[in-house]
Amino acid sequence: MGNIAILLATYNGENYLREQIDSLYEQTFKDWSVYVHDDGSTDQTCNILKEYAARYDNFFILDYPAQHGAKNNFLSLLHAVNADYYLFCDQDDKWRADKIEKQIAKIREIERDNPGKPAMVFSDLSVVDGDLNLINESMWKVERIHPEYLTTFDEGGALEFVTGCTMLFNKQAKDAVVFPADKAVMHDIWIALCVLRSEGIVKAIYEPLVYYRQHEKNVVGVNHWAQYSRIKRLINIKKSIVANYNHYRMLRALGYGSLFKYLHYKRLYGKRCRK
Repeated sequence: MGNIAILLATYNGENYLREQIDSLYEQTFKDWSVYVHDDGSTDQTCNILKEYAARYDNFFILDYPAQHGAKNNFLSLLHAVNADYYLFCDQDDKWRADKIEKQIAKIREIERDNPGKPAMVFSDLSVVDGDLNLINESMWKVERIHPEYLTTFDEGGALEFVTGCTMLFNKQAKDAVVFPADKAVMHDIWIALCVLRSEGIVKAIYEPLVYYRQHEKNVVGVNHWAQYSRIKRLINIKKSIVANYNHYRMLRALGYGSLFKYLHYKRLYGKRCRK
């Protein structure tokens, strides 16, 4: 099947870290290794990591300077580890037991039909609270994400449509990633766009394979737009403008084209979703 690397980035994650790591070792598919880099934790995170490194021979702690943020930490892990397949792992979620099994099966199917191509798969998530109580069965429904409309570089540039903890991609996809990634909004969308830009294959798995925990320390969380009042939406206009500017600046760094092109595909995506 090939060497599979789970890349775990940590920072002050003591509250939920054990539950996440345990969910890796409960996977139905077992042929993988974990590579973790801590970003300068001041709680018990590093001690927890040492416990698992002592317990399992496929759990490796990488020792190099702090990267100062989740995006840089994940990308540093990707740069440091050589493997045939990669998965990103957040410190505070929980993986469904069949996550890797289903994703490996899907990407191998893609590779059979597209030999030598960069390939990536990603899935929906179930939104849960800090105690794993279900908030929403599908994050895609909450965020109004329709992956079927985002299968090319032009279309995929319309919005951030992948969540890093649901991604699995092959070595050819890693080779397609543009470094340095200083214009990237986050590591996950940067990598997805790089794969699409190189005419690779990005496919969705239309079921939730991760329990996406929402708590007060989330670096990135779920936007419950449907619950916002008009006043709150007006207040968030400035944030939306800044987010769109940063997103387009990222696209421009990858040679996407004009702002009008970006706005066209964003509008087209919105029209399709309203059908």
